[in-house]
Amino acid sequence: MSLIFSLASSSTQLVNLTSDVVPVFLAGSVFMAMICALCVTRNPILRLSLVVNGVLGLAILSLGLPWLVILLALSLCFHLWQAFRTTNWLAIILSVAAAISFAVLYSAHLLLDNALYWLVFSVVILSVSGFFNYEEPEDEEQVEIEPLHNDDLDATPLTGLPDRNALKNTFVAWSEEHSANCALVMIRLEGFNDVNQHIGRDFGDLLLAQSATRIKQQLSVDAVLSIPSSAGKAEKLAHLGGLNFAFICSLEEQKHLHEQLISQIKQVTLKPFNVANCTIEVKVRASYVNCDEPEYSFENLISFANLALDSNPERAIVPYHPQMMIEQLEQQARLRELAHLDFASELELYFQPVIRNSDEHIEFLELLLRWQHPKQGILSANKFIDDIRVAGLSYPVAAYVIERAAELAMALRMEGIELPLSINVFGPEMLHEEFIEFVDRIMTEHRLEPGDLIIECPLDLFMSLDDQGKAMVARLNSIGIKLCIDGFGDTPIWLAKLPNLNVEYIKVAASLTADFAHQSQVRSLVSGMVDMHNQNNAKVICEGVETLEQLKFVKSLNTYAAQGYYFNYPLSSVGMMSWLKQWRLEHQGES
Repeated sequence: MSLIFSLASSSTQLVNLTSDVVPVFLAGSVFMAMICALCVTRNPILRLSLVVNGVLGLAILSLGLPWLVILLALSLCFHLWQAFRTTNWLAIILSVAAAISFAVLYSAHLLLDNALYWLVFSVVILSVSGFFNYEEPEDEEQVEIEPLHNDDLDATPLTGLPDRNALKNTFVAWSEEHSANCALVMIRLEGFNDVNQHIGRDFGDLLLAQSATRIKQQLSVDAVLSIPSSAGKAEKLAHLGGLNFAFICSLEEQKHLHEQLISQIKQVTLKPFNVANCTIEVKVRASYVNCDEPEYSFENLISFANLALDSNPERAIVPYHPQMMIEQLEQQARLRELAHLDFASELELYFQPVIRNSDEHIEFLELLLRWQHPKQGILSANKFIDDIRVAGLSYPVAAYVIERAAELAMALRMEGIELPLSINVFGPEMLHEEFIEFVDRIMTEHRLEPGDLIIECPLDLFMSLDDQGKAMVARLNSIGIKLCIDGFGDTPIWLAKLPNLNVEYIKVAASLTADFAHQSQVRSLVSGMVDMHNQNNAKVICEGVETLEQLKFVKSLNTYAAQGYYFNYPLSSVGMMSWLKQWRLEHQGES
């Protein structure tokens, strides 16, 4: 307090000497307002802030040093920050007004050369704000949390539905009284990962409950077996866990009732759900197993239904067939054999020529992967390529094929034959940095020229390219690898993306040209696509040409080349060199 009185007296003496009444008025106002505010303000931090601002104001009146203005600006900012933490809006408004007046008066001092002591007017306004009682934030109300019971911990939106054991008991009891003329239907919901990730698992549970309610509404017929639940209520739908549901339908009166119910469920679930003000669509897939074999246990039926869904991920409704189990057992056997696969002795490359339509010369040779299976004989790639992916061998197999193709291309060059070779890459492994660096190294080690190797990849890979994928394709082009899209026509396409594909070749699937005798409906479509790619400098090749009539048809479409059994069946690459020499002799003789 003695410091405050000394500053006030010194400032009063100063202004008396200059005969200026304004500084005297400001000094008195600051001093009185500060004393009164200190007596009223309860917040200790704001009380200290008012003292500091008052002392700085009096110091500016007394000394007029510019660096005191900086300290006053910082002190005002601190006071404003503390004021906003209170609940007194009038005091907050006065503090903001003090800060604004400080900015305006200091700007006037710099631009209009006004006296520096006018800045103290903002301190007066700030001191006046201290007359209003600052309310400190109230302590948050303590809410006593009641402990959860075990039932609450286990409760989910689907708790009321019967579980797997209840469904099993119902099936066993019904089978003892009736013939096994029924069907087990499994319903699987998809699309919940995005819901749980973006709007929360609680909303995902709510969406799951709404989906189950829609499904139950379609099962009100008497032919659907009633299942007792833990709540003592009979339900038609059982929850197997996760996103899987099931019900059992009697087929004694209607043999195809289960198919009708699946269709109805699929239609009602196609309608969007409204959860958390968001419109969400749920995908439903279903499988069914006819319980016509008395030796099938309930566990067998459940595993069959799961197998049908897992083995056909692209289909919405999948009936189970015994062949699925045979295929699964064969796949499991192949996976065990792939774990000990010797690439050099068991994998082999075959070749098949691609013939230009203009002069019937070879455009390039396509290398086809074959597996010399010890029990099933020679298997084509489409028989085991999915197993290769499951076994995690996609990249090693692709690297082996690339290196083997480079050896064959180098051998052709040493014989003076300049003929490109194409290889098939069946997955996204070609879009990885490691793969592209490997290809670049192989090209350099074998002294291959740009265009010596062509990589064929499926169309759906190009349909889903992101920016990084497009960059990887550009890198392959930059190192001299030509690209070919395979299977055009086997998978759905987005025509808007087709002109943007930076590829050398496009292969039209045999399905589009197989029934050439009745091609009037698709001729214009295929011909239009061919013309579009020709304009974009992409060479269109028709696959699956087996007869002369079919060759004439694909030539009429203005395609660039053709490939198929009409020219040659796939042959082992061991005899490639001798086959090429024989081909040249025969066609030179014809020409």
